[in-house]
Amino acid sequence: MQALIDFIKRISRDKQASIQPDTLLFKEKILDSINILDLLGHVEKRIGRRLKDEEVIMPNFESARKIAEKFFEDAA
Repeated sequence: MQALIDFIKRISRDKQASIQPDTLLFKEKILDSINILDLLGHVEKRIGRRLKDEEVIMPNFESARKIAEKFFEDAA
């Protein structure tokens, strides 16, 4: 999960933000509608497939933990 958090820090609007596994990425304005595209691309690259439309919903991307639990089997 740390690699995911590090990626989010690199693309975030606030480079100084403290991002924890449960930080609410949009509510706390870490990510916005532009850099979510980078995050979607990162997830797709890591899982080796395109995301399905029904997977691209806010609850799946609200925090690093939610992303990891939904898309990365090694997140436990």
